[in-house]
Order: sequence, then C-alpha cells, then structure tokens
Amino acid sequence: MTIFVNLVIFFASASVLWFFAGSLVSAVDRLAKHLHKSGFSVAFLVLGLLTSISEFSVATNSILAGAPEVSIGNLIGATFVIMFLIIPIFAIAGNGIRLAHAISQKNLLFALAAITLPALLVMDGNVTATEGLLAVLVYAALFYAIRRQHTTLVTAAPEPEQPGVSTLFRDIGRILVGAVGIFLATHFLVEESVYFADLFTIPASLIGLLILSIGTNLPELVIAVRSIAGKRMDIAFGDYLGSASMNLVIFGLVAMTSGTFFLEANEFFLTTGLILVGVPLFYLFARSEHKLSRVEGGILVLFYIIFLVIQLANLVRFATT
Repeated sequence: MTIFVNLVIFFASASVLWFFAGSLVSAVDRLAKHLHKSGFSVAFLVLGLLTSISEFSVATNSILAGAPEVSIGNLIGATFVIMFLIIPIFAIAGNGIRLAHAISQKNLLFALAAITLPALLVMDGNVTATEGLLAVLVYAALFYAIRRQHTTLVTAAPEPEQPGVSTLFRDIGRILVGAVGIFLATHFLVEESVYFADLFTIPASLIGLLILSIGTNLPELVIAVRSIAGKRMDIAFGDYLGSASMNLVIFGLVAMTSGTFFLEANEFFLTTGLILVGVPLFYLFARSEHKLSRVEGGILVLFYIIFLVIQLANLVRFATT
C-alpha cells in the first residue's frame, strides 16, 4: 500500500468522524428539555461521553494494536486542543462564553484540576495501573459533584411541544449508528498513525499527541459551530468540560488494562509545563465577570501555538535522527 493510499484512508477516516458528529447538539438539547435538566449538565454528563467515543475507540484500538502510548498521547493532546484551541476559538467566535449559572466556581476549579491530572501522571515517563485507578476515582468524584449541583436545575423556556417517544428513539438510533461509524473511523486512524510513526521513525505517542488529538476532537469542533449558530453556548461548554474530564476515565482504563508501560518523557515535559501554566490562567479568566472574553480566548490560543511549535520541532528532530 502506497503512502498516498494511507493518507487517503487517514483523511477519509477523519471526515467520517466529522460527519457522524453532526446531530449531537440538537439531540442533547431535546433530551435536556425532556428530562427538565440544564443544557450544561446534560452536555457534561451525556454529550461529554458521546463526543469521547472517538477517544474511547482510539484507546481500544491502541490496546489491541499493542501500542497504548498512542492513546495516552492522544488523550494529553486532546485535552490541550480542547482547553487551548477549541474553547478559546469558541469564545472568540461567540463573543465570549458566559459561565454564570453553568458551573460553580468550586466545581470549575475541581474540573480543571482533574483535567490536568493525566499530564502530571505521565511526567515521569511511565504509566501504571495504580495511576489509572486514581484517574477513574477522581472522575467519579467530579461526576458526582456536577450531578449534585445540577439536580434541581431546569431548562429555561421549554418548547411548546415536548419531544415524543418516537423522536427520542430516533435520536438514540442516530447515536448508535454514529458510535459505530466513529469507532470504525478511529480504528483506521490508529492503524494509519502507527504506520506513519514506523515509516518516519517517530514515537507513536507523538503522533497521538499532535495529529490524532485534532482528529478525535472533530465532534467538538462541529458542536462549536452548531452551538454558536443555535445560541446554545451552555451545551457547548458543558460538552467541552465533560469531554476533557472523560479523558480521565479513558486514561484509567488504558492504564489498568495495559499495566505499566513507558513513554518518551521528553515529549510530554514541556506540554505538561504549558498545561500547568495555562489551566490556572484559564481559571483566573473564567472567574473575571464569570465570562471568558474574546481577548482572554486569544491569549489562551497562544498556548496552543507554542504547543504546536514544540511538537513540530519534535517531529523534525525525530525525522532527522
């Protein structure tokens, strides 16, 4: 199989991810109204899981391929993409993100700390089953805190007509078909990523960190566009925090399933440093007037640009040695 064919398969798989992400926002909006819950809480607890199907798929296929480091690289990179590319661009394009009534300051701080955990755990260059269990337990505590905060919240201004049973089953069917499509697409994405890593003698974890992290966040990019158009900022922000937090569960499952395995620590050292500086800055911005402004979003994008330059330099270094 030629390099051209492999490239076609890679980008075709990414296109499939984009296609099957299309109807998630409207489905979650209807579900929130049906359950009389806030859009943010349903997005965090449900949409965050659904848009993480691609990350789950990468994890499964990476374990089956005997390359769990691909998944770990993807998870760290995906968190970076969400926090410092998608959310900031969402804030810039949507004239800011208002956080009032979406999530408490306490839970936002908890969520950001949890999101940072996987990057901290890989700094020593190895991942253990114990670290995986810790990640899962932290997510369980966060899940409980978010659910408890939003138990009594309802959606504002419900539609005159509540979604019927047939509509809900139709949405569930779309979700199941989309899940299968996304799983198959990420199977090929992992295969092609391993192929290019071997071809250019690049660590597979670096491919996951830099390239797969964009591909597996295509659903979140679609949700950003659709949420801005539909003025459902709460759904998008809930999905982003939920998706980034769900990476804790995936990290834990990969670690507990694969046992101890080693990574190229140098690949993650600077990235973790950027996260440790950028996430507290994100929190400070979010606290100011309970809003992430366009200017603040632009500042956060700079962290992604630095990350991109560092990882491209790593690619060049590995390709020339």
